[in-house]
Amino acid sequence: MQTEELGDLIVFHRKRAGLSQTALASHAEVSRYVVQDLEAGVGRTTWGKLQSVLGVLNLRLEPAGPLVEEWRRNRREEA
Repeated sequence: MQTEELGDLIVFHRKRAGLSQTALASHAEVSRYVVQDLEAGVGRTTWGKLQSVLGVLNLRLEPAGPLVEEWRRNRREEA
């Protein structure tokens, strides 16, 4: 997923939830500027802040790729 697509997805979910950027930021405990940057596709935030915003919107990023299953098996074996 490109950053522009992620931004569009956040805007779509935020509006469907009836939230302003300020309200989303407040619920996610981040600044409004973080929400603005994410929606604009500007990658100036931390992973934790991104996860907070996505969590409020009931979204999450899932790893995908040819080695993901191997990585998951290795993590389970190490635990």
